[in-house]
Amino acid sequence: MSDLSPSSALPALNNLDECEPKKMTIAAYSGDPRMSESDKVTFQNAKFGEVTIERGNVLSFPYGLPGFERHRDYGLVEVEEEVPFIRLLALNEPRLAFVLVNPMLLWPEYDPDIGQEALQSLGIGQPEHLAVYCIVTLSSEPGQVTANLRGPICINTETMQAKQMILVDERYHTRHSIMEASSQEA
Repeated sequence: MSDLSPSSALPALNNLDECEPKKMTIAAYSGDPRMSESDKVTFQNAKFGEVTIERGNVLSFPYGLPGFERHRDYGLVEVEEEVPFIRLLALNEPRLAFVLVNPMLLWPEYDPDIGQEALQSLGIGQPEHLAVYCIVTLSSEPGQVTANLRGPICINTETMQAKQMILVDERYHTRHSIMEASSQEA
């Protein structure tokens, strides 16, 4: 069995900056080989070249992400060598991409106070329709790789609508060390 700890994926994430662009087909979650081409979305990415994903793996941010409001549609891309990290690639801007992680994998006690009104704005009425991810800031130094727990991305898994929430919770900040979290987990 391969090591799927966050620290084992860090070198792969950092090495991808040096990858040659190539055609890449990725089934981010569950793939059905009977899907037609119309069930897929193809777009360009500066690091990965041409990327094809299932339409169900397209996230829509109705208001964009803070600082990137013009870019509203992103592909969720899982690269096997980077698990548990996920790439969030803008569909209309090849150079815009983020790395995400499910914070519960690193910080099981993570319990953001997300208001009911915020969840309703995404159409989330049931807890099982909510997925939470945090943006990761990469560094050439693995000890400097951090996650933004103050600004979780909430996803309605039924509609694939998403929004980055800004928490007013002093327990969380924008730079939680992933290496520290994974060493505490071990």
